[in-house]
Amino acid sequence: MTDRLVLVDTCAWIDFLRYQEGELGNQVAVLIENNQVAITGVIITELLQGIKTEKQQQQINFLTDSVTSFPTQEIDWINAGVLLQNLRSRGITLPLTDALIAVIAQRHQVKVLTVDKHFHHLAVGLYV
Repeated sequence: MTDRLVLVDTCAWIDFLRYQEGELGNQVAVLIENNQVAITGVIITELLQGIKTEKQQQQINFLTDSVTSFPTQEIDWINAGVLLQNLRSRGITLPLTDALIAVIAQRHQVKVLTVDKHFHHLAVGLYV
């Protein structure tokens, strides 16, 4: 089943939740219709930190209850640390959150829907 799922990054959720017509948000809508959406804790955390209204809180609660969630495992933290260290040794510094999302996507063998350019440095398939 996970070969059909797509891990939707925070930027895509923001586009989906804030704008009626956004290219990224429209892609999220199609994935939701097709029951192909996945999320993980770090993405939920990023979304929660930006909540400004009760309506937004309800939207986040609904989506976290409605889509497939990939739990973070101990190995994900280790793999993210190794990945970040390898990148840093080549002069590339990326956020921990992006590395964690990437290794979770790799473990589940799913693509990531994002426009975040950091993911071009991470060995993860991008959903386009």
